Amino acid sequence: MPSDGPNREYTLRYPRRIVARGIVKGLGRLVLPIAFRIQVSGRENFPRRGPLLVVGNHTAAMEAVLMAVYTPWQVEFLGTGDIPQELVTEMAGRFLGYIHIRRGRMERGPMTQALGVLKQGGVLGVFPEGGIWEPGARRPHAGVAWLSYRTGAPVLPIAFGGTPGALGAALRLERPRMTMHVGQVMPAASLPQGKARKVYLEGFAEQVMDAVYALLPPDDPARQVQFLDERFELELVVHEADGAPLDFPASLNIRHRHALVKFLHRPAILKIFRKNLDLPVEALQDLAHERDAGRIADATQAVLDYLENENPFLLTYRFGPKEGEATQKGLQELRALARWAVTSNASLTVTPIRRYRKSDGGEEIVQVEQGTFEGWM
Repeated sequence: MPSDGPNREYTLRYPRRIVARGIVKGLGRLVLPIAFRIQVSGRENFPRRGPLLVVGNHTAAMEAVLMAVYTPWQVEFLGTGDIPQELVTEMAGRFLGYIHIRRGRMERGPMTQALGVLKQGGVLGVFPEGGIWEPGARRPHAGVAWLSYRTGAPVLPIAFGGTPGALGAALRLERPRMTMHVGQVMPAASLPQGKARKVYLEGFAEQVMDAVYALLPPDDPARQVQFLDERFELELVVHEADGAPLDFPASLNIRHRHALVKFLHRPAILKIFRKNLDLPVEALQDLAHERDAGRIADATQAVLDYLENENPFLLTYRFGPKEGEATQKGLQELRALARWAVTSNASLTVTPIRRYRKSDGGEEIVQVEQGTFEGWM
């Protein structure tokens, strides 16, 4: 394991913002039990001190709140910095501070800060799934393994249950139940002799998330919500002004249909463009009712402009490099078809179809309506 020596000047001192974070921890322990029914198990597994990587599942924002309030240390969080945040998140981030990661990029600054926190004996909070855009996905990113390997920091798995929609339910005075299950400390990542580092780190990250989900009761929705055999289809119909169907050139057929339809059936990602980035993409969010080819073309153009000029990693981080690139090509193809329909004075019907089965068995589900983002709180 590399060593930087005892006199290293760290770019981020640990601990920091002690007063602000202490106030949040103290008030949280007083207020949260009033608004929520909170159960914390496994407190005996908390180690006395760091360095430590605290790792949890991530389906909403309340996991970070519970981790900050109910762990015994000051947790320094790794968080997103690649898109603008909602007002409440932005205000909390400014008050408490966290390490901003521009996801999808290899940025030395934030990772150096994270390494420094651990090398100072600090506690780093990480959600390796990286976001809440993929329903039922548990694909962790290997950053947690790399940090553990570089610093020798052990890993503490924590599983959170009941968090999606919990804040909204609390505001409706429903006093929802949330759980926090603390597991046993896992030894730090240590590369076996003769094994490829990338393969080992990816496998270690998967082991960490397996340990997290193993802490959840079998009937917990966070453990059960998985989707199998997910497939995507696309139906395209062009109509002339009088309603007659109109054939479009074969060269305008959309070849990257799978990736495009998957994107259209990810309301959490579409929400990024509409709410976080304030782009005019409503036409892509409601294709079941949208027939105006011009609006579809403009919405697609807004997404592509952002991807091409401001954040080319947004889709590749969330879907992977190959699928992210295919998604962007699918959007370009949709834009071309919509523009052709505009010049032909025609309407365009785009029907994205999602087929899947739930992990608990049952018949195949066919989803045509795109659905809405249920909320990150």
